[in-house]
Amino acid sequence: MVRIYADYAAATPTDKKVALAMQPFFTNNFGNPSSNHNFGRFAADAVESSRAEIAKFINAKPKEVYFTGTGTESNNLAILGAARANKKTGNHIVTTQIEHPSVLTTCQALERDGLQVAYVAPHENGTVSPKQIASAVTAKTSLISVHLANSEIGVIQDVAAIVQAVKSKNPQTLVHVDACQATSFIEFDVQKLGVDLLAFNGSKAYGPKGIAVLYVRDKVSIFPLIYGGGQEQSLRSGTENVPGIVGLAEAVRIIKNNRQKDFIKISDLRDFLQAELKSLGNILVNCEDAPRLPNHLSVTLAKTKSTDLVRDLDAAGIAVSAGSACSSKSLAESHVLAAIGLNSQLANKTIRITLGRETTSSDCRTIIDTIKTLV
Repeated sequence: MVRIYADYAAATPTDKKVALAMQPFFTNNFGNPSSNHNFGRFAADAVESSRAEIAKFINAKPKEVYFTGTGTESNNLAILGAARANKKTGNHIVTTQIEHPSVLTTCQALERDGLQVAYVAPHENGTVSPKQIASAVTAKTSLISVHLANSEIGVIQDVAAIVQAVKSKNPQTLVHVDACQATSFIEFDVQKLGVDLLAFNGSKAYGPKGIAVLYVRDKVSIFPLIYGGGQEQSLRSGTENVPGIVGLAEAVRIIKNNRQKDFIKISDLRDFLQAELKSLGNILVNCEDAPRLPNHLSVTLAKTKSTDLVRDLDAAGIAVSAGSACSSKSLAESHVLAAIGLNSQLANKTIRITLGRETTSSDCRTIIDTIKTLV
């Protein structure tokens, strides 16, 4: 059976060039970057040259780039670290109802510690207006956290306008952005966006799993979560994942060179798939009128439950995800779909199809033909 992967929002394959760049650092160049000998210095040089490459990718200074293990860790470090380091600024945080669980559950943990959190509701098309965010900011708001692009519905937020609105209301408020889903398709220049903290990871960008970045603007103070040997300027102790860091640098190099080409190709495939599925009838495209990532398609099917459709598509060799689940191991209805107005019945008939570099027009036709037999 030929298998078709249409779940690129969950994970991307590691690019072969990325794997090739990483390979020497598993075997010959395996030194610890903290060691004061040739092996260690070679590894440290690789880390720092990779840091410079990644800094260039987001238009930051190398010293503003910190390596972590996952996007979830970067988001935790940004939110917990900023909240704890900036208590004098205030005990209030603003986020949205449709953030990734690594943001929402972290904010909920801070609520249990006594901080106040405002959860801003989105419009039905999945966007959150700068005015909405700014209206929730108070004199005691130390941090806001918002995504650049939503992992479930693919909607892109106007982060630059949000930052401007927030800073106009309270210049002391820090802005954290979860950019994990956007890395392959959206150019995020931290200077143009004006953000203070920004997270992204390798596993959504054709890089390796187990490596991520947290950008921390110079002069912004946050506390570490992990203490130890003082690596990453004492913000994230522990021996650096040198192969992962090298791999992520190669991944962003490839993205920078191919982003526009990939955007056009994948967007055309998504639009074709969307039009064909809509023509089947009884299919709702969620957030169709909002700015979306070019590879995302969240659809609600009237005649099947998404869990059944995911199972049946998998049996037919097609991998998609259930938009009504917070994760593959959870049966809870999606907080994102609920926030944009889908009732329980519709949420349970929603799936997320996400395309990638290796998706072909033939793949899309097969997906369409298979869904025809299931709805």
